[in-house]
Amino acid sequence: MEGSSAIVNVTEIKRSLDEARCGNGLARTTMMNLIVYNNEPDREEWVAQRVEGVAGKYPTRIILLDGTTLGDPMTASVQPLIGGGSQSEIVRFGIIDCAPQTVRSLLDALTIPDVPEVLWWNGSTVGVEQLFEELARFALPAIVDSSGSSSDVENLREFIDLADALGSRPPIDLAYLRIRPVQEVLAGYFDDSTHRKQLSEIERLEVDAGSLAEAIYLRAWLGRVLHRSFEGSAVAFTRRGQVRRVARCVLAGTGCSYEFVFDEPTHCAHVTAALGKKTHASSLPFVPLDTMSLVEKALLSGRIDPHYREILALVASQLNVGAAQ
Repeated sequence: MEGSSAIVNVTEIKRSLDEARCGNGLARTTMMNLIVYNNEPDREEWVAQRVEGVAGKYPTRIILLDGTTLGDPMTASVQPLIGGGSQSEIVRFGIIDCAPQTVRSLLDALTIPDVPEVLWWNGSTVGVEQLFEELARFALPAIVDSSGSSSDVENLREFIDLADALGSRPPIDLAYLRIRPVQEVLAGYFDDSTHRKQLSEIERLEVDAGSLAEAIYLRAWLGRVLHRSFEGSAVAFTRRGQVRRVARCVLAGTGCSYEFVFDEPTHCAHVTAALGKKTHASSLPFVPLDTMSLVEKALLSGRIDPHYREILALVASQLNVGAAQ
């Protein structure tokens, strides 16, 4: 990406954005104001690539807030981006040590009025909680990803607290959306009456996952569906496999055990069911979602799982009693 950089001059940046938006003298419709925040240096290029992907598909004004130590404080660059039949503009800010109110003032000046504002927050909220709240309370929706680092349990705990503070519009956690293919496999398998009648016997849960946020959400969802708490010795989490992925899940109880192994390369979920002395193996389709697909799903859908707030409350109570440790 190329673009000219300068000390922030809001009037000049606004002029550059307006020119980019009306390059041939005709104003173009804009689908949304997308505010993207990143504070993880090793994800800077990853985030930039996905921002370009959104800009190339949907006419968007994108304001990229760089909270890493790599960004120069209070500098900006403006770039028109045309592609895929849409025209978007990207403006970048280095916001190291900027007060949340200063960042909000910049956004108020540079976002397009009467167009939805969406926040895509990348990285931890620890240490920048006030900035997150300042940005998220204007967003419809705010999108976060609590997963993907060695401290993802702490990230999730922080996110749950902030989601509770935001009230009726909780941010969408990509870690929860990411377990949807696993949910579909489990729900589809237990649609079979032979296995469905065993659900009342399930009392233990094992989850292997490359990061724990997905495992915690899966435990909460299964607990809600099966009316089980899965706490203490009834649950076991193992950090294993690809980051941000559930690799294996076991549901077990008196006289029954169901092991699901999620094989992403083959798009198959391999199931081993043990009922008494009988064992049966089978496979089901399994189609994982990449992060960009999840972001697009969150951007374009007005709502997600209607039980999402209930799941958040379950996760909060489990984290409060230390059940995820």
